[in-house]
Amino acid sequence: MTLKAPLKRLLVTIGVMVAIFVPAILLHSPTFAQSADAANGLQISPALVQLNGEAGKSYNVELKVLNVTGSDLSFKTAVNDFAAKDETGTPSILLDEAAPTPTSIQTWVTSIPDFSLKAHETKTIIAVITIPVSAEPGGHYGVIRFSGTSPTLNGTGVGLSASAGTLFLVRVAGTVTEKLTLATFEATANSKQSALFEYGPITFVTRFQNTGNVHVQPTGTILIENIFKNKVASLDINSEKGNILPSSTRRFESTLNQKWLFGRYTATTTVGYGTQGQAIVETISFWVIPYKLILVGLAVLATLIYILRKAIKRYNKYIIAQSRKKK
Repeated sequence: MTLKAPLKRLLVTIGVMVAIFVPAILLHSPTFAQSADAANGLQISPALVQLNGEAGKSYNVELKVLNVTGSDLSFKTAVNDFAAKDETGTPSILLDEAAPTPTSIQTWVTSIPDFSLKAHETKTIIAVITIPVSAEPGGHYGVIRFSGTSPTLNGTGVGLSASAGTLFLVRVAGTVTEKLTLATFEATANSKQSALFEYGPITFVTRFQNTGNVHVQPTGTILIENIFKNKVASLDINSEKGNILPSSTRRFESTLNQKWLFGRYTATTTVGYGTQGQAIVETISFWVIPYKLILVGLAVLATLIYILRKAIKRYNKYIIAQSRKKK
């Protein structure tokens, strides 16, 4: 059966519209970024020591120092205080402190003699931590830092070639205050907080403030549910088990890596911390509506309906005209 001319034109027009608009709606190319850190000239193991101790007792901690450079090095040891540099938990060594802070362990570490290492040689160092009888219960902090210089430049004050250290988080037994508050729990996209998103991925930001006197290590999950209370995803919080120091705030990000979402969702964070099983629970809601895509779809639909109606009218006129000619 041969199609009439107006009907052919209608089908061709619809095909052209689909070819133009459908790819524009469906195509999506995600991008990814990666980063890497260069290796240090000096490696210390472990990088972090968490010690639970009692006032009046001494503790031996084994440290391994590796010279990964291609030359011999002489090492000097220093004990410094440190604090949280920012909300990422990055430590900041306090080199310019005139005196130890109230939570310092500077005076608790027995002096470590200078030593030398050949290229790629490893040495085991025993650090002795003696907690004073008068030490306040709670968290005390410091970093044992090793600085290396070439033996030929040792004592000149120049030629620093390697420096690294081990962070110490010491919890002194006694009556301590473990207190963590949820400062922020919000949904964001492209670093902007909102309750309405066009599409994913969506990053949930949790910020915890430590108002106690000892470091804590919160861990938990964020449960994402749709409007029908069906589970969409479960995201980890602090899967790397980072600590939050007293009088500091730390930020954690958990990302829902789904682009196509629609409707109202709830996100419930459940976080535990401390030795007594303390918990924090908080719920927020947000909407995901791809309104631009919907507007484009409606525009395409309206255009197709308009073209279809016009084509039908022309086709009807054509049929009427043909029937009149036959008469």
